[in-house]
Amino acid sequence: MWFSNLICYRFKQDVSYNQEDFEQALEQDVFRPCGSQDMSTFGWSKALGKHGHSLSHFSKNSILVCAKREEKVLPAAVVNDMVAEKVELIEREENRPVKKKEKDELKENILATLLPQAFKKSSLQFAFIDQENGWVIVNSASFNKAEELLALLRKSLGTLPVVPAFANYDLDVFLTNWLTNFETPEGFAIGTDAELEEPDDNGAQVKLKQHDLSTDEIKHHLQSGKRVTKLALDWRERVKFMLQNDGSVKRLSYSDALKEQNADIPKEDMVVKLDADFILVSEEIKELIEELTQSLGEAEDLA
Repeated sequence: MWFSNLICYRFKQDVSYNQEDFEQALEQDVFRPCGSQDMSTFGWSKALGKHGHSLSHFSKNSILVCAKREEKVLPAAVVNDMVAEKVELIEREENRPVKKKEKDELKENILATLLPQAFKKSSLQFAFIDQENGWVIVNSASFNKAEELLALLRKSLGTLPVVPAFANYDLDVFLTNWLTNFETPEGFAIGTDAELEEPDDNGAQVKLKQHDLSTDEIKHHLQSGKRVTKLALDWRERVKFMLQNDGSVKRLSYSDALKEQNADIPKEDMVVKLDADFILVSEEIKELIEELTQSLGEAEDLA
């Protein structure tokens, strides 16, 4: 429930979802385990896991959803070795070369044979919709995985008019200015981690961890033309995170005071605790993202 990485999207219009209709929409794409010939499956799972009964969890004008992926594990090296053995056998017994098309067919046949016995691994991905402020927040460090969840949500709902929240901001400029002046918007403070790089494609990179970022050494890097691509920030001593120039928010860590707010809820009331944690985390994230985007100023609307 404690989101550790954020990929943020904005709705291009006001949204309001009815809980019953929303749940029925998700049921169209409920998760199913891999069949004998499936390489992977992806669908909606219960938002509160084994403690819940529905695919979506509505609470305080926000909606929590959970997508589940199951994948077959077939090591490429094993498959390639088996293909190579089969090719060698054919070339030796039939005294002819095996062309690419036939190799591809051999590989498909081998995969079809191995898939039913392959090991499976599964993973969960959470996201929430903020209906009041128009956010979709995906708990992911990867834009590709976040887009997979959005694609599934769009398929279930029929439409999902969202755009990446920071697509129209040149975050390199903001991050570099903040570190150069060692001054951030109100409520934010510079942490101890950063990454800098020269602007050309093959430019040198500087990775700083647990470092005093106000030193002359850092100023020299900035004066030489390096730009800041990642910068650790502390928001109101409640949440620490790494803001990247691609708009992703990573490595969230929450203050002890925040994490302890719901500590008195007994484990026997797990549904109540999960709901309280979701409200706590989602409200904190919404406030953080709202303040962050407001500090960046207005950006041109995306089509």
